[in-house]
Amino acid sequence: MNIIVICLDTLRWDHLGCYGNQTVRTPAIDALACRATRFEAAFCASFPTIPMRTDAFTGNANWPIYGWKPLGKEEVTVTSCLKQAGYHTAFVHDTSNMVATGFGEDFEEDIFLDVPAGWEANQEKVKLPVPRENMRQNGGGFIRDRARTMHYRHETDWAVARTMLAASEWLEDNYTREQFFLWVDSFEIHEDWRAPDYYTEYYSPAYQGLDYSYPNYGYTDIYQKHELARLQARYAAEVSLTDRWVGHLLRQMETMRLFDSALVVLLSDHGMYLGEHRRMGKHSVNPQDPWPLYDEVARLPLLISLPGNKRPKRTRALVQPADLMPTMLELAGVKKSDRPEMYGRSLLEVLKAKTDEHHEYIFSSCHSGSGPGRIQYLPSCINVNSRRWSLCTGPADMWEPTLHDRRKDPLQQRNVLSQHPRVAGKLQAALREFMASRGAEEWYIEEFTGV
Repeated sequence: MNIIVICLDTLRWDHLGCYGNQTVRTPAIDALACRATRFEAAFCASFPTIPMRTDAFTGNANWPIYGWKPLGKEEVTVTSCLKQAGYHTAFVHDTSNMVATGFGEDFEEDIFLDVPAGWEANQEKVKLPVPRENMRQNGGGFIRDRARTMHYRHETDWAVARTMLAASEWLEDNYTREQFFLWVDSFEIHEDWRAPDYYTEYYSPAYQGLDYSYPNYGYTDIYQKHELARLQARYAAEVSLTDRWVGHLLRQMETMRLFDSALVVLLSDHGMYLGEHRRMGKHSVNPQDPWPLYDEVARLPLLISLPGNKRPKRTRALVQPADLMPTMLELAGVKKSDRPEMYGRSLLEVLKAKTDEHHEYIFSSCHSGSGPGRIQYLPSCINVNSRRWSLCTGPADMWEPTLHDRRKDPLQQRNVLSQHPRVAGKLQAALREFMASRGAEEWYIEEFTGV
């Protein structure tokens, strides 16, 4: 059996047609959903980019003990386990964050679609279309990213196109292998949101006004209503662009009949706020203002197609990226004795529609302890998610705990903690037990678990 994983950065679950969106065009991913299991309660545990991928590669929920850091030499990855089981492994990606953190080192083939050399000279040519102070990093990230993409002319210049084309070419060379593991990773939907104009114009025709494409990672008070709508349109355009090129790879797989022999997984690392809760961005950059990880950020699109499956399923099972590694190893026939101990649990029974029960809770956060890889400017709350409830807790001096009932309040706007103190207490107790079991420091547990 072959294994193909497509990981897309910053793709919100609710911007896909298969998850109910009727505005954003995503025909390719929607077509995959017609032959896959659609997970309706998948959440990231460790947040953001690299921590989430570390969970997926190690089968563990790592945020209680460390944050954004290179893969440890002592950590056993899904890649190394599959190699030992006889799989040929390949990594095709444009996500530069994964280079410095060593994700490609375990793979036999590491194909990185880098930006052209010499881009630094372009920085002096970049013009800021909006006030610098209204952009994240005071415009520094925008200038860097525009300098790297100044050469873009045709759609095939965009990162997602280059990555999906490279992955398709890799399949042309390797599709006859009986056991390969291919991880395809694109950073495309991450800002700067500058899809070709014809994508953006579909969602925001004849626009006039300040043209934001780089969110501020702050509150939406700085935007006029039309400016916020333009940002949302630019994000939608990035999603449609990405869907088009993911579709190229999926069609290549269809032509090669790989869906008959491959486990196919499509997911994202997290979403981001696009004006909900008065926020724009995926996290705060103010050390005194921790942000909650509500469903716009923490909930993930996750589609998994078993070999030969042609009928769609959906499940409300609570799942997380750490569940991918044990699932892949079980399906690859790796003996339990050859698998490392993992927090994640195999999804096979869910995929076979034998159960809708998996985890009771998913705990989502960015590491705020004193372990390695803490991002000092990124304070984070902790969200405890069950099927019905969402509890958000944070540093006692910065955040008042909130409890939301998804059944009655799917947008998580009404805090009902005072009406349901026992529910909040149960979720807090589960959080304490989880953090302790994962090795979190006692002060860290106490700081975040007092209602």
